[in-house]
Amino acid sequence: MDMRLAPLERRVLGVLVEKALSGPDYYPMTVGAVVAGCNQKSNRDPVMELDEPAVLRTLEELRRRGLVQQVLPAPGARADRYRHLAGSVFGWGPKDCAVMAELLLRGPQSVGELKTRCARMYAFDSPEHVANVLEDLAGRTPPMVRALPRESGRTHVRYAHTLYAEGEEPAPAGRPPVEPPSAVDAVDAAPAATHAPPAAQIAALQSRVEALSGRMEEILRRLEALEARSADPRP
Repeated sequence: MDMRLAPLERRVLGVLVEKALSGPDYYPMTVGAVVAGCNQKSNRDPVMELDEPAVLRTLEELRRRGLVQQVLPAPGARADRYRHLAGSVFGWGPKDCAVMAELLLRGPQSVGELKTRCARMYAFDSPEHVANVLEDLAGRTPPMVRALPRESGRTHVRYAHTLYAEGEEPAPAGRPPVEPPSAVDAVDAAPAATHAPPAAQIAALQSRVEALSGRMEEILRRLEALEARSADPRP
Protein backbone atom coordinates (compact mmCIF):
# COMPACT_ATOMS: atom_id res chain seq x y z
CA MET A 1 0.00 0.00 0.00
CA ASP A 2 1.01 3.63 -0.49
CA MET A 3 2.33 4.68 2.94
CA ARG A 4 2.59 8.40 2.18
CA LEU A 5 0.37 10.53 4.39
CA ALA A 6 -0.61 14.19 4.08
CA PRO A 7 0.04 16.47 7.09
CA LEU A 8 -3.54 16.26 8.41
CA GLU A 9 -3.56 12.49 7.98
CA ARG A 10 -0.34 12.19 9.97
CA ARG A 11 -1.72 14.43 12.72
CA VAL A 12 -5.03 12.54 13.04
CA LEU A 13 -3.41 9.11 12.87
CA GLY A 14 -0.74 10.19 15.36
CA VAL A 15 -3.41 11.39 17.80
CA LEU A 16 -5.32 8.10 17.59
CA VAL A 17 -2.14 6.06 18.13
CA GLU A 18 -1.05 8.30 21.02
CA LYS A 19 -4.38 8.30 22.85
CA ALA A 20 -4.82 4.54 22.47
CA LEU A 21 -1.71 4.18 24.66
CA SER A 22 -1.93 7.22 26.94
CA GLY A 23 -5.73 7.38 27.49
CA PRO A 24 -7.23 3.92 26.94
CA ASP A 25 -10.26 4.77 29.12
CA TYR A 26 -11.34 7.36 26.52
CA TYR A 27 -10.51 5.26 23.46
CA PRO A 28 -11.88 4.77 20.78
CA MET A 29 -12.25 8.52 20.33
CA THR A 30 -15.13 10.77 19.34
CA VAL A 31 -14.61 13.32 16.58
CA GLY A 32 -14.54 16.10 19.17
CA ALA A 33 -11.82 14.31 21.14
CA VAL A 34 -9.76 13.85 17.97
CA VAL A 35 -10.11 17.56 17.17
CA ALA A 36 -8.93 18.47 20.69
CA GLY A 37 -5.99 16.08 20.39
CA CYS A 38 -4.99 17.51 17.01
CA ASN A 39 -5.05 21.08 18.37
CA GLN A 40 -3.08 20.44 21.57
CA LYS A 41 -0.46 23.07 22.33
CA SER A 42 1.85 20.54 24.00
CA ASN A 43 3.59 17.59 22.33
CA ARG A 44 2.76 18.92 18.87
CA ASP A 45 4.97 20.42 16.17
CA PRO A 46 3.62 22.30 14.38
CA VAL A 47 0.68 23.48 16.50
CA MET A 48 -2.51 23.32 14.42
CA GLU A 49 -6.01 24.82 14.60
CA LEU A 50 -8.22 22.26 12.87
CA ASP A 51 -12.01 22.36 12.80
CA GLU A 52 -14.38 19.40 12.98
CA PRO A 53 -15.18 19.22 9.23
CA ALA A 54 -11.47 19.01 8.37
CA VAL A 55 -10.90 16.26 10.93
CA LEU A 56 -13.99 14.36 9.74
CA ARG A 57 -12.76 14.47 6.13
CA THR A 58 -9.36 13.23 7.25
CA LEU A 59 -10.86 10.41 9.32
CA GLU A 60 -12.91 9.35 6.31
CA GLU A 61 -9.83 9.35 4.07
CA LEU A 62 -7.89 7.28 6.63
CA ARG A 63 -10.86 4.93 6.91
CA ARG A 64 -10.94 4.55 3.12
CA ARG A 65 -7.25 3.66 3.20
CA GLY A 66 -7.78 1.04 5.88
CA LEU A 67 -5.90 2.87 8.63
CA VAL A 68 -8.91 3.91 10.73
CA GLN A 69 -12.09 2.11 11.73
CA GLN A 70 -15.39 3.77 12.61
CA VAL A 71 -17.01 2.32 15.73
CA LEU A 72 -20.78 2.64 15.95
CA PRO A 73 -22.21 4.08 19.17
CA ALA A 74 -22.82 1.71 22.04
CA PRO A 75 -26.40 1.42 23.35
CA GLY A 76 -27.29 4.71 25.03
CA ALA A 77 -24.39 6.57 23.41
CA ARG A 78 -24.82 9.27 20.78
CA ALA A 79 -21.51 9.76 18.99
CA ASP A 80 -19.59 7.50 16.66
CA ARG A 81 -16.03 6.77 17.69
CA TYR A 82 -12.83 6.01 15.80
CA ARG A 83 -9.90 3.69 16.35
CA HIS A 84 -6.65 3.33 14.42
CA LEU A 85 -5.61 0.14 12.61
CA ALA A 86 -1.95 1.09 12.24
CA GLY A 87 -0.84 -1.74 14.51
CA SER A 88 -2.30 -4.42 12.24
CA VAL A 89 -1.61 -2.61 8.94
CA PHE A 90 2.03 -1.73 9.66
CA GLY A 91 2.83 -4.46 12.18
CA TRP A 92 3.48 -2.08 15.09
CA GLY A 93 3.57 -3.32 18.67
CA PRO A 94 3.06 -0.95 21.65
CA LYS A 95 6.67 0.25 21.70
CA ASP A 96 6.62 0.80 17.93
CA CYS A 97 3.36 2.73 18.25
CA ALA A 98 4.85 4.99 20.94
CA VAL A 99 7.89 5.88 18.82
CA MET A 100 5.90 6.34 15.61
CA ALA A 101 3.26 8.47 17.35
CA GLU A 102 5.97 10.80 18.63
CA LEU A 103 7.56 11.09 15.20
CA LEU A 104 4.16 11.69 13.56
CA LEU A 105 3.17 14.36 16.09
CA ARG A 106 6.48 16.19 16.59
CA GLY A 107 8.71 15.37 13.64
CA PRO A 108 12.36 14.22 13.73
CA GLN A 109 13.83 13.57 17.19
CA SER A 110 16.90 12.09 18.83
CA VAL A 111 17.01 8.88 20.84
CA GLY A 112 17.15 10.83 24.10
CA GLU A 113 14.18 13.01 23.14
CA LEU A 114 12.14 9.99 22.15
CA LYS A 115 12.87 8.19 25.43
CA THR A 116 11.67 11.19 27.46
CA ARG A 117 8.65 12.07 25.33
CA CYS A 118 7.39 8.51 24.84
CA ALA A 119 7.10 8.00 28.60
CA ARG A 120 3.40 8.92 28.64
CA MET A 121 2.75 6.08 26.19
CA TYR A 122 5.45 3.47 26.82
CA ALA A 123 8.14 3.35 29.51
CA PHE A 124 11.42 2.55 27.79
CA ASP A 125 14.07 1.17 30.14
CA SER A 126 17.00 2.97 28.53
CA PRO A 127 18.14 4.88 25.43
CA GLU A 128 19.44 1.56 24.11
CA HIS A 129 15.89 0.21 24.22
CA VAL A 130 14.70 3.12 22.05
CA ALA A 131 17.64 2.65 19.69
CA ASN A 132 16.76 -1.02 19.27
CA VAL A 133 13.18 -0.11 18.34
CA LEU A 134 14.46 2.44 15.81
CA GLU A 135 16.81 -0.16 14.34
CA ASP A 136 13.95 -2.61 13.95
CA LEU A 137 11.67 -0.03 12.31
CA ALA A 138 14.45 1.15 9.99
CA GLY A 139 15.26 -2.41 8.97
CA ARG A 140 11.76 -3.29 7.80
CA THR A 141 10.65 -3.52 4.18
CA PRO A 142 9.81 -0.80 3.45
CA PRO A 143 11.60 1.09 6.26
CA MET A 144 9.39 2.96 8.72
CA VAL A 145 12.08 5.33 10.05
CA ARG A 146 15.46 6.60 8.91
CA ALA A 147 18.39 8.48 10.36
CA LEU A 148 18.86 12.08 9.22
CA PRO A 149 22.27 13.64 8.55
CA ARG A 150 23.88 15.02 11.68
CA GLU A 151 23.23 18.76 11.85
CA SER A 152 26.08 21.22 12.29
CA GLY A 153 26.67 21.98 15.96
CA ARG A 154 24.61 19.05 17.23
CA THR A 155 26.09 15.98 18.86
CA HIS A 156 23.20 13.59 18.30
CA VAL A 157 21.48 12.03 15.30
CA ARG A 158 17.77 12.62 14.77
CA TYR A 159 15.36 10.07 13.32
CA ALA A 160 12.33 10.69 11.11
CA HIS A 161 9.43 8.51 9.98
CA THR A 162 9.08 7.67 6.30
CA LEU A 163 5.35 8.43 5.93
CA TYR A 164 5.81 11.97 4.61
CA ALA A 165 3.99 12.93 1.43
CA GLU A 166 6.11 13.07 -1.72
CA GLY A 167 8.31 16.17 -1.79
CA GLU A 168 7.63 16.99 1.86
CA GLU A 169 10.05 14.72 3.72
CA PRO A 170 13.03 16.07 5.72
CA ALA A 171 16.50 16.23 4.23
CA PRO A 172 17.53 12.74 3.04
CA ALA A 173 19.68 10.76 5.45
CA GLY A 174 22.90 9.04 4.66
CA ARG A 175 23.12 5.28 4.60
CA PRO A 176 20.88 3.97 7.39
CA PRO A 177 23.05 2.61 10.21
CA VAL A 178 20.84 -0.46 10.62
CA GLU A 179 20.40 -1.51 6.99
CA PRO A 180 22.19 -4.85 6.44
CA PRO A 181 24.96 -4.53 3.81
CA SER A 182 25.11 -6.66 0.72
CA ALA A 183 27.70 -9.45 0.56
CA VAL A 184 30.04 -7.31 -1.58
CA ASP A 185 29.67 -4.30 0.71
CA ALA A 186 30.32 -6.46 3.75
CA VAL A 187 33.61 -7.72 2.31
CA ASP A 188 34.75 -4.25 1.21
CA ALA A 189 33.84 -2.65 4.53
CA ALA A 190 35.01 -5.45 6.81
CA PRO A 191 38.20 -3.77 8.18
CA ALA A 192 36.36 -0.56 9.13
CA ALA A 193 33.25 -2.32 10.42
CA THR A 194 35.28 -4.49 12.78
CA HIS A 195 35.76 -1.56 15.14
CA ALA A 196 32.38 0.15 14.59
CA PRO A 197 30.36 0.30 17.82
CA PRO A 198 26.75 -0.99 17.75
CA ALA A 199 24.04 1.58 17.22
CA ALA A 200 22.75 1.02 20.76
CA GLN A 201 26.16 1.98 22.19
CA ILE A 202 26.24 5.09 20.01
CA ALA A 203 22.78 6.05 21.27
CA ALA A 204 23.89 5.57 24.88
CA LEU A 205 26.96 7.76 24.32
CA GLN A 206 24.83 10.43 22.66
CA SER A 207 22.45 10.39 25.61
CA ARG A 208 25.38 10.79 28.04
CA VAL A 209 26.76 13.68 26.01
CA GLU A 210 23.35 15.41 26.12
CA ALA A 211 23.16 14.89 29.89
CA LEU A 212 26.70 16.21 30.41
CA SER A 213 25.93 19.24 28.26
CA GLY A 214 22.96 20.02 30.47
CA ARG A 215 25.07 19.70 33.61
CA MET A 216 27.74 21.99 32.16
CA GLU A 217 25.11 24.62 31.39
CA GLU A 218 23.84 24.43 34.97
CA ILE A 219 27.39 24.76 36.35
CA LEU A 220 28.01 27.81 34.16
CA ARG A 221 24.77 29.42 35.35
CA ARG A 222 25.82 28.88 38.97
CA LEU A 223 29.27 30.35 38.31
CA GLU A 224 27.71 33.39 36.72
CA ALA A 225 25.46 33.80 39.73
CA LEU A 226 28.44 33.58 42.10
CA GLU A 227 30.37 36.14 40.05
CA ALA A 228 27.39 38.49 40.13
CA ARG A 229 27.19 38.19 43.92
CA SER A 230 30.94 38.84 44.27
CA ALA A 231 30.66 41.96 42.12
CA ASP A 232 27.69 43.30 44.12
CA PRO A 233 29.06 46.10 46.38
CA ARG A 234 26.18 45.82 48.84
CA PRO A 235 27.08 44.19 52.21
